[in-house]
Amino acid sequence: MKFRVDRKLIRTAAVLLTALALFLVGALGLFLWKEGSFPTGETDAPSHTLEDDGALLFYNGAWYAPRDDVETVLVLGLDRSEQEEIGVSGSYAQSDLFLLLKIDRTNETYQVFQINRDTMAAIQDFDQYGRPSGTYTAQLALAYAHAQAYTQNDRTAGMAAMDAVSGLMYGVEIDHYVTLTMDGLMVLNDLAGGVTVEIRDDFSAADPALVQGETVTLLGKHALNYVRARMDVGEGTNLERMERQKEYLSGLQEKLSTLAAEDDGFISASLLELAEHMGSDCTAQKLSELAESLREYHMESYTVLEGEAVETEKYIEFYPDEEALQRLVIEEFYELMEEP
Repeated sequence: MKFRVDRKLIRTAAVLLTALALFLVGALGLFLWKEGSFPTGETDAPSHTLEDDGALLFYNGAWYAPRDDVETVLVLGLDRSEQEEIGVSGSYAQSDLFLLLKIDRTNETYQVFQINRDTMAAIQDFDQYGRPSGTYTAQLALAYAHAQAYTQNDRTAGMAAMDAVSGLMYGVEIDHYVTLTMDGLMVLNDLAGGVTVEIRDDFSAADPALVQGETVTLLGKHALNYVRARMDVGEGTNLERMERQKEYLSGLQEKLSTLAAEDDGFISASLLELAEHMGSDCTAQKLSELAESLREYHMESYTVLEGEAVETEKYIEFYPDEEALQRLVIEEFYELMEEP
């Protein structure tokens, strides 16, 4: 569903804009982007297998149960404007940003997990009438897109993305989702007064106004082109685009923080402008509660899921390191069951 803000909730929901900026910034590691700061998860643990028995997981000779003090939110950046029509044979609203937020209620901390949009995963399929029809293996970016195209239902699409990420992570329960469209990013950019960047890549095919070697302040569609373009820029890889997005979002976060500090009403006013570009399965009250937790809790870590990118004839396919992923799931989302 589309997220609409009740003006009576503005005081508490105002932190949502800050939280959204945190989601975006965190997705690209702006808090921990210094060289060597990313946790790799590498240990000398022995080889193992992970078996699923409903909610329980069997790992390295022991049973583990899901932690009940953890809440998760999947944040999706949709590579589509609300003005674009989407049909089964048309352009999909692919998700270029996959960010899983883990909120630890016991320790009052939160963690950010970034998942490559090219990750190969089991995606929900649908028949011509929009009814679920098994799964197929494809890039994770298509999870929301495929469901939205066949059902024309944003909530169904959000749930499909949640299911795909849950399946990828051995059944980790995803509690909520939040989406932001490209129009929303453009609104956020222009509310901040634009972001100044140095154009390091050749954008001549994607946006001739972005001249390589020049320093420009991105406004309107130029900001979208800068963070969105991939195939016609540089080597055309997602990793290259992520580097570009990192620099852009660093500037955006700095501008938003400055404006919010100078004007007490900036966040509330901006939230009203941004709300129509967001979607979620949460109510405004629930989202404000989640955002309040982010404001009060300590950010513990930022983790990029490990794996290997493989170039095929048409696409880049990312395959996660299964051993590292299993270990991450067990350590972060499960706890060892006590002996009876």
